[in-house]
Amino acid sequence: MPQLPVPERLAILRNCEGWFGRAPQAFQDAVLGRCGWVTCPAGQPIYQTTDTNVNFCGIVDGAVEVYSRFGAGDNPLLHIMHEGSWIGYGTVVGRSAPRVSAVARVDTLMAAIPDRVLRSLLGERPEWWEVIASGVMEYGDIAISGYADSLIQDNDRRCACVLLRITGLSPPRRSRLDRTHVPVTQDELATMVRVSRTTLVQVLRGFEARGLVQQGYRTLRVADAAGLRALASGC
Repeated sequence: MPQLPVPERLAILRNCEGWFGRAPQAFQDAVLGRCGWVTCPAGQPIYQTTDTNVNFCGIVDGAVEVYSRFGAGDNPLLHIMHEGSWIGYGTVVGRSAPRVSAVARVDTLMAAIPDRVLRSLLGERPEWWEVIASGVMEYGDIAISGYADSLIQDNDRRCACVLLRITGLSPPRRSRLDRTHVPVTQDELATMVRVSRTTLVQVLRGFEARGLVQQGYRTLRVADAAGLRALASGC
């Protein structure tokens, strides 16, 4: 992982399209002033649904995979988050174990503070609970959009929607829009799109023929985001 200067790290978090990027500067300053920099190796849990102490983390570089505590059976991969996204604040609001498990999908650099520090900060500035609430609402929006994607009948459209979401190209979009790749296997993507692997291969071949995506080993790059959005919207 390349070393990013601290000002660049801060800019990635401050200028994100999500809730933290819209937060008051005083809130951003207070949070970032209390953060330490943590690199989580690929495959290592950042936190799990059984944890009692969770860090509040902003992703600076890398990717984080998310699994639900409500998942049954194999509990498949639900979502992949990228730079500019924040995780770990649900325990502060709910005062309970996390709803999801978060795992570093690749080596991932994060800004992190313990949830007790965030809770103390909110105790000092209770008006900032409204800012955290906007983050919780964003969690809900992402979850609902994922469910809405699953209800689309057309395989091509459903796959396009899922790809845009897990690549970080659907609102709230990732901080670095020049990065249009996502580390995902065909088996994982087939599960998220709700098709067989054979059907997914056919869909992705069609996307490649249209110049929408490029496939690699355990990774996929969106080559034409506008074209994929047009397909996802049914145009």
